[in-house]
Amino acid sequence: MIAGDIAVSCELSYLGDNQGMHEAQTRGGGSNLSAANKIRFSQSALVCGESFQRLAEGLISAIWTVKEGAHQVMPDEMGNVVACATNLAFAVELYLKGILVQLGLDVPMSHNLRVLYDAIPQSVRTLIESIYDTALPDEVRRLDGRVSFTCAIGPSGELSWDDYKVSLALPDLLERSKDLFVSWRYAFEFSPPVSSPYQIREFEYGLLRCAAEVLRVELTVRLDQTEERPTHFDPGI
Repeated sequence: MIAGDIAVSCELSYLGDNQGMHEAQTRGGGSNLSAANKIRFSQSALVCGESFQRLAEGLISAIWTVKEGAHQVMPDEMGNVVACATNLAFAVELYLKGILVQLGLDVPMSHNLRVLYDAIPQSVRTLIESIYDTALPDEVRRLDGRVSFTCAIGPSGELSWDDYKVSLALPDLLERSKDLFVSWRYAFEFSPPVSSPYQIREFEYGLLRCAAEVLRVELTVRLDQTEERPTHFDPGI
């Protein structure tokens, strides 16, 4: 079976439309297919990834409204941070998987961003990293240097924070952010670490937004070259 043999059919059901509601409830939802039997579409990955990215970008400015310091309960504004991190991480994941599909490679059954990135051939990664390195300075200036948010959950009291000094290289960023989708969507849970009284979550939104955009463009170009027409996307916050 090839992609051209499959269509996407959509239907809207309305309250009171008992027939439609019944059909929606009885249709198959999840899939029991093994990874080997799943059919993946890079164009669908792009479309969905763009929507997740768009949602995340709309929340970046809300990150700056979170007041620094200790809080007895999670501030309301933290919900925006969690939603932004989760959506942006998933956008990056979908772009990486879409590129792998476009290259005809196996797609790891994982949310780990570094694992997915390492599955891409070195020649393609070199190109992506070159574009990312060129685009990052402009992205940092656009955000006035604000690129990262850190949350520590643990005993009350003021913390001493280290200066933000990290490798800006894309592979290192994806290594630090490899479990972002999983860890931030469970931000309401607290698991005391063995080596520290605090559970630390860091969201390098400025760098990841740049990574997402570079990966989005890479996947878009590849789809254009194969005449799988992507939808228009207007980036920016």
